[in-house]
Amino acid sequence: MAREDIQVMQVVQLPFMTISLAMLFFGALAIYLLKSRLGAGAGKAAAAISFASLVLMIPPFFRVVVEGGPAMESATWSQVFGRVGLYLDGIAFPITFAVVVLGFLSVVYAIGYTREIPNQPSFFANQLFFIMGMQWVTLATNVIEFFIAWEIMLVPTYFLILFWGLPETKKRTALKFWLYTQSGALCIFVGFGLLYYFVGSFELSVIQSLLPTYVGSIDTLKLIFVLLAAGFLVKMAVFPIHWWLPPVHAEAPTPISVLLSGAMIETGAYALVRFGTIILGIAASSLSVWIAAIGVVTMFYGGLMALAQSDIKRLLAYSSVSQMGYVLFALGTFATYGVSGGLFHLINHAFSKGLLFMTAGVVIHETKVRDIAQLGGLSNKMPITAFAAAVGALSIAGSPPLSGFASEWMMFLGGFQAALPGAGGLARPEFFVLAVLGVSSTIISAGYMLRYLWKVFLGPTPESLEHVREGPRSMTVPMVTLSCLIVLFGIFPGLALSVISPAVNAIANIIP
Repeated sequence: MAREDIQVMQVVQLPFMTISLAMLFFGALAIYLLKSRLGAGAGKAAAAISFASLVLMIPPFFRVVVEGGPAMESATWSQVFGRVGLYLDGIAFPITFAVVVLGFLSVVYAIGYTREIPNQPSFFANQLFFIMGMQWVTLATNVIEFFIAWEIMLVPTYFLILFWGLPETKKRTALKFWLYTQSGALCIFVGFGLLYYFVGSFELSVIQSLLPTYVGSIDTLKLIFVLLAAGFLVKMAVFPIHWWLPPVHAEAPTPISVLLSGAMIETGAYALVRFGTIILGIAASSLSVWIAAIGVVTMFYGGLMALAQSDIKRLLAYSSVSQMGYVLFALGTFATYGVSGGLFHLINHAFSKGLLFMTAGVVIHETKVRDIAQLGGLSNKMPITAFAAAVGALSIAGSPPLSGFASEWMMFLGGFQAALPGAGGLARPEFFVLAVLGVSSTIISAGYMLRYLWKVFLGPTPESLEHVREGPRSMTVPMVTLSCLIVLFGIFPGLALSVISPAVNAIANIIP
């Protein structure tokens, strides 16, 4: 260049997270509008859209994992609503990563699953809207934005259950799902209204910095936390507000069960950390023993109910109730190991339970049987599905070297950490008791998972199932992929914990 002063042009950072969400939204809309032309090709189109959305999230993930993050995108909405945007940090990373990866794999899985169902384009359009809503919830930086994403997540799920659920009960199940989740959404809406009343802003960063100044009463903070927690716990389906989950997860189309159990209920746990542990940490920590106690009760209840089930998908549904009890207990410890383990378990549960529902879907798809008493010996007929089921089941049971072992070990260690004398020199023996009870509940988890493997894949094969064969490749490839990820995070848990642990350590009111 002839000029001595060289102007350095800054590279404009593309809003990858925004484009990723837009890809899902407009892709779903295009599939729905072009359904007459796409026909059976809608599944491949949806898989391509979901994969493109996943690829667009790689730069933000790289920013958080490799560069130390966070990844931020924002814009001004209006003077009233303030700024909106997307924010990916160490707290949002585990659930966002789980939603993005499991979302894509569930779409690929659905290609084989939906071959015989009617109106495939509408199915895939709703599935993409569902994934977009979950991904947006984990990234939202404004409570209005969060609430809109929360509702977008619920609406397509209702239609997926209503139109493609079990014919005998789909209307009742869809209505139950809607009533329970909207009741929770109402509690969240009121809680957000109180936050705005006291702070005068909808932006999470502003609320987090100003709320302690504007609200001096711990009782008021507790009220707001209880309202928000009620809404989030409905989504997590903890005891005793879990009644919607077993029929919904059992009767929804299996690709949607994968997302419901593997990702959607976990958005409640993420929200509990973002709004409870971080923003309302003082109030939440004062109620920590109750949070942990509800988690332990949920562990036992979900596990015992899973042991009693004969329907293959209901067994896995009650297992999800139990596993959310583990996460709630971990978050209630307010200890670095506990909260880090709870967030890490969001990845592990998403992949493990998503994998198990996929294996159950293949079994039902090929045998047309849901009762485990009528199954058996399918490992000879479905070796890939049987292997995947073993990986998922052993991970949920907490067996090393699979990923579930690492997160469960950390969650229970967090319980013992909370029981030790803190800065004030006071021990909390109630957490020691809860941790011991939590550890003992793993026996039940191992019991219902081994029962699932034995009843479905081991033993003699009934004559009526001699014709059964392995599922199509579009269903087995996602299962193999998830199996590899479970082994990878089990052997190298630092891949996730190196991001999660520093973020947890930075939270106030957390026991170091």
